[in-house]
Amino acid sequence: MRTLVFFRTSAGSYAVPLESTIGVRLASGVVALPAPRPDVIGVLPGDPPIIVVSPLGDGSAQVIVLHVDGVSYGLLVDQVTGLGRVTDADIRPAPGGQEDELIAGMLDHADDLVLLADPSALARRL
Repeated sequence: MRTLVFFRTSAGSYAVPLESTIGVRLASGVVALPAPRPDVIGVLPGDPPIIVVSPLGDGSAQVIVLHVDGVSYGLLVDQVTGLGRVTDADIRPAPGGQEDELIAGMLDHADDLVLLADPSALARRL
């Protein structure tokens, strides 16, 4: 069994593994960066400050703080919708056609197709 954090962006429904998730913060404090890399939105103040990315569609309300491969960063989302437990058998292979393999798999959850985001691939967007 895996526990996932489910969330929505303007592009649809997604999930990330709970073990990569540190917490959820409000996005109201994000400070924009001048001349950011593609998908980098800004910095969430704190100790340490957290770089915030948005490669999965526009978000505006919350930041999921993730830690993977020794890197902490934030993922801008519209809404964290909850936690859920799934089995490996529930997760289908990632869809083809990805230029950058941000999506590691797909599953059906609460009558919705959910794309399972790969925290390591997201961290490479920094």
